Amino acid sequence: MLNRKLNLILIPLMMLMAAGAGAVEMEAGGRILVANPVGDFGDATDNLGAGLEGQWGVRPNPYVTIGLGANVMTYGCEERDYDLPLVDDFEMETTNNMAGGFLFAQVRPMQGVLQPYVEGRVGFNYIWTESSLQDDDWWDSSEVGRETNFDDFAGYVAGGGGLLFQLKEGGGGKKGIFLDLKMIYQKGSKAEYLTEGDVEIVDNRPVYNVSRSETDLINYQLGVTVTF
Repeated sequence: MLNRKLNLILIPLMMLMAAGAGAVEMEAGGRILVANPVGDFGDATDNLGAGLEGQWGVRPNPYVTIGLGANVMTYGCEERDYDLPLVDDFEMETTNNMAGGFLFAQVRPMQGVLQPYVEGRVGFNYIWTESSLQDDDWWDSSEVGRETNFDDFAGYVAGGGGLLFQLKEGGGGKKGIFLDLKMIYQKGSKAEYLTEGDVEIVDNRPVYNVSRSETDLINYQLGVTVTF
């Protein structure tokens, strides 16, 4: 099912790009995001995520945009102090992260200063937890080690909408710089992952408390889109 949905977006995108970028307008955007895990994923993480997202697209007409994007975020972070054999004052910082890419299609039924839109996506996420060990002595606070504790992949389909507010008009009247407000609901497949408190040191060895669930998110985003 996921491969079928991926083809529905990928095939038109490749045909559009093959037709020549000179025949269409293009756009690029960047946004900050706040992610709210929901469902079983939200129950397990009990935390908001924050990160960045960027995308690029082509516009065969003023009402439709097709393109690709990527994002990265952290949904948990903690610090713990440990005394290791023969060594004192070490701090372990652990972060829970998610990064991925997607294809999207966007429809804007209205043109002008305010442009509401609806958007659909299909993509994947790489979910990983990593820890770094810091020498916590006041005279030497360098990093002495870093390791990825656990990782997994999850596919997703997503849908939502947003509003573009024109900040500056460019050539042709329809081009320019827009403030971009967006909300996306992401239906993620099942994956295994770690959350805050799931990495412990027992008898000088790491012990992982792994969770498994669907990886559903609601993303709230604010940024800028430039059409050219």
